[in-house]
Amino acid sequence: MTLPPDHRDNLPASIEEIGEAIGLRLALKIVAVFGGREIKFPGNPSDNHPVILALGKEDGYKVCEYMAGGTLSVPHCRPRRNAKAEIQRLEAEGLSRGEIARRLGITQRWVRKMANDSPPDHPDLFSD
Repeated sequence: MTLPPDHRDNLPASIEEIGEAIGLRLALKIVAVFGGREIKFPGNPSDNHPVILALGKEDGYKVCEYMAGGTLSVPHCRPRRNAKAEIQRLEAEGLSRGEIARRLGITQRWVRKMANDSPPDHPDLFSD
């Protein structure tokens, strides 16, 4: 299936590739269900695996067959925002990075990047 150009221009490359391989409807369903999280799609899942339960049997098995045990950092397809202060606050409350990503509508990868970035070094303008 070839995606219409107007859709391809707005999708992250990973979702465009999945859409080309297994259909845009299923690619967008993956974003809707797992957006912002890193998901490992098992090669041979059971009927009660979380991916199968979340996507339904037909769609779940189709994406697992395509991904064949691979991991995907599923984009949320929302505009990016600076959430560093909110990430730090939620980490201080003890939330996991996956939960923070879910709450803020950003990816775990972005949470890690923002949490691990140290503040820039600024010279002390008032020192001797």
